[in-house]
Amino acid sequence: MEMVTSTRNARVKAAAALTRRRERRATGRHLVEGPHAVTEALAAGAVETVFATPEALEDLGQLPTGVEVVVVADHVLAHLADTTTPQGVVAVAGDVTVGLEALPPEGLVVVLDRLADPGNVGGIVRTADAAGASAVVCTEGTADVLGPKAVRAAVGSTYHLPLVVGCDLAALAGVARGQGRRLLGLDAGADTSVLELAGEHDPLVLVLGNEAHGLDAEARDVLDDVVSVPMRGAAESLNVAAAAAVAIYAAAPGRGGPGEAGGSGRPGSANR
Repeated sequence: MEMVTSTRNARVKAAAALTRRRERRATGRHLVEGPHAVTEALAAGAVETVFATPEALEDLGQLPTGVEVVVVADHVLAHLADTTTPQGVVAVAGDVTVGLEALPPEGLVVVLDRLADPGNVGGIVRTADAAGASAVVCTEGTADVLGPKAVRAAVGSTYHLPLVVGCDLAALAGVARGQGRRLLGLDAGADTSVLELAGEHDPLVLVLGNEAHGLDAEARDVLDDVVSVPMRGAAESLNVAAAAAVAIYAAAPGRGGPGEAGGSGRPGSANR
């Protein structure tokens, strides 16, 4: 297989353009970087093209039929990668988002409302996946869940659960209440601790607000209640990703632990 050595190659240029959100929206495609995330995207049937150095391609093993493979030189791979030390493989994947009509009727739905940091967005998707949430919803104004940094931070979880994007909160509330869900917002000033959800069995929607401004008036209008993560030390607050992790595990099925209620889930690594 001939190696591509120029960043001006047509397939390379088309893939590199997907670093721009406008291009991702126009084409319905996004980039996936690193062997683990690419493997998860491959398993989900989302990958269209794999760009890899010879060594990385060998490590990936047999690829599914229909996936285009482009062997590239190191400097071409670096041109496609979003990291300073790329791991040898970048893939182009198709759109994996769904509409509100595909929202599962059971389990916890996590809503990211206007979160600005793609690292937080991807990290929370990963937490939601680990805790057994049934879906993640991103409202309009939230950092692109399919942007390179968010996909990288999700470490493969992008392809494990339904993702809804560009959602209107009022529309979400209508669908959620039709499913018998209660809508809760996470707010540092709330009197009710999210840990008090332990033992409840209502299907929940957990809304997380912007890093700097929290829940806005529109979000509060659709919520049934607000909850907080209790602060027991001298720290003024938690960042949204840390607070989300506590709240998601408290609100997800099993209430406070992964897996089904009463189960311990499977062991995992905290620093993959």
